[in-house]
Amino acid sequence: MPSVDATLIAEMLDRHAAALALYARQWTAAADDCVQEALVELARQPTAPDNPAAWLYRVVRNRALNAMRSERRRTAHEHSAAEVRAARPTPTTDPADAAGLNDALATLEPTAREIVVLRVWGGLAWQEIAELVGGSKSSAQRTYTQALEQLRNHWEPQSC
Repeated sequence: MPSVDATLIAEMLDRHAAALALYARQWTAAADDCVQEALVELARQPTAPDNPAAWLYRVVRNRALNAMRSERRRTAHEHSAAEVRAARPTPTTDPADAAGLNDALATLEPTAREIVVLRVWGGLAWQEIAELVGGSKSSAQRTYTQALEQLRNHWEPQSC
């Protein structure tokens, strides 16, 4: 097998770069990056593949699919973070409200209080909360639900 040299890289770039970018665009907007990474990977190969063009298409496809998955995860994470920020209560500036909130939180068991603060003000995911408090995800969720009910009862006026 011949080695990978600058001539082969230049030939692949001239003949296939535009088509490879077009091929990758069906999965990602970062198509040019995928092509560039594939050419760099080709340059790092100790020997040239039997069919360098087919090899490049396979590598570009894999890179494009990875980029697509990364873009989806990033978008989902950004949407999730935006929802958490939108749902998060704004810190109170009224000292009376802050005192009332502290009083209400003080009625909770320490672990329940920690879970509520981590979820509501910290915006942490259930798995992260579970790891911090040393329990399971479902246990953290159950404790959170019970703590919210206890806080709701604390805040609602008592009927006679």
